[in-house]
Amino acid sequence: MLSLNSYGLAKASNQHLTLPRLNPPAIRSSNTLSVGKLAQERRDVHPWYRTTSGFEYGRHVDFQDIGLNVSPVNPHAKHMDFTHGFLQGPYTDSSLGSLDMKKKRLVLSDKLRAEHKIRMQAKFDEKQLQLNFKREVRRELRDKRRLELTEKTHASSVIQRHVRGMLARTHVAAAHSALAHVSAVRIQSFCRSKMRIYHAKLALQRIKDDLAVDAACVIQRKIRDHLAKRNARAELQRRREQRSSRRQQIQKELMDARRRASVAIQRIGRGLIVRQRMRRRRLVADTGVPNPFSSKRKQPPLQTAQVQSKQQFKQAAAAAPSPAKPPGKKKASAVPAPALRRLSSVDSSLNDA
Repeated sequence: MLSLNSYGLAKASNQHLTLPRLNPPAIRSSNTLSVGKLAQERRDVHPWYRTTSGFEYGRHVDFQDIGLNVSPVNPHAKHMDFTHGFLQGPYTDSSLGSLDMKKKRLVLSDKLRAEHKIRMQAKFDEKQLQLNFKREVRRELRDKRRLELTEKTHASSVIQRHVRGMLARTHVAAAHSALAHVSAVRIQSFCRSKMRIYHAKLALQRIKDDLAVDAACVIQRKIRDHLAKRNARAELQRRREQRSSRRQQIQKELMDARRRASVAIQRIGRGLIVRQRMRRRRLVADTGVPNPFSSKRKQPPLQTAQVQSKQQFKQAAAAAPSPAKPPGKKKASAVPAPALRRLSSVDSSLNDA
C-alpha cells in the first residue's frame, strides 16, 4: 500500500492513513541513483518508504578507463527488483541480550572482515597482475598505434605540404596570370586610348587641312577672278584703244579716199565741163563759120562722153589707196566706192557700240 501510495496508485480512503512521498527525487534518464550509505542517509527518505532493497554489483570492476579519484562501484551499480519482505529500520535495541549479541556480531564481523580482506587482497593482487599484463599489452598496442599514427601524421604532413605547395603554386600562377591579364587589359586600353587620340588628332588635322585647302581654293579663285577681271579690263581697254585707233585710222583713210575721190571727181567734172564748154564753143564756131573739113569729121555722141567719164571715175577710185586690213576681216584691196560707203557705215556702227 505504501509502495502504491508512493507512486500515487492507491485509491483515496478516509479509514487508512496515507502519507505522501517526501521530496521525491528527480527521474533521471539513466534511472540510476547514488548507492553510497551516506548518500542514502542524505536523501531524507525514511527506510520504510523505500521501495527497493538496495543495489547489487555484477562483474568485477576493471579500472582501465576509470580515474583513481572515481569510485569503482558507482558507475556499475544497478537497481534491484522491488522488495517482498520486511525492511529493517534504523532503530536500536538497548536490552542486555541485544548488547551481547551485538558484541559477538562485532567480533564475528571483524574476523569475517579480516578474512574477506585477505581474500580480496589476493583477488586484488591477481587482478592487478592481469591488469598489468593487459596494461602492457595495451601500452604496446598504443605505442604501435602511436607509431603508425606518427608515420601517418608525417606522411599526411608531407602530402599536405606537397599539396599545399602545389595549390600555392597554382594559386600564385593564377594570381600572376590574373595580374598579367589585368595589366595587359590596362596596357591595351591605354594603347587603344592613345591610338584613338592619335586618330582623332589626324582626323582633326585632316579637317583643318581640308578647311585650309578650301580657303586657299576660295582665295585663289577670288584672286584669279580679280586678276581675270583686271586682265579683262586691260584687254578691253587695249582693244577699245586699238579699235579707237583703228577707227581713227579708217576714218582718216576714208577721209583721204573721199578727198582723193572728190579731187578726182572734181577733176573729171571740171574736165567734162571744160570739154562741154569747148565743144559748145566749137559748135558755135562751127555753126558760125562753116568748115568743109569739119563736116567730114564725125562728132562723138554725148552718151559716149558720159561712159568715158564714168570709166575715168572708176579708174580714179581704183587708184585711191586701200584702207588697212582689220583683224578677222576679208581682204578688200580693190573695193569700189559703194563698198567704201558701206565700210563707213560699219565703222559708224562700231563707234556707236
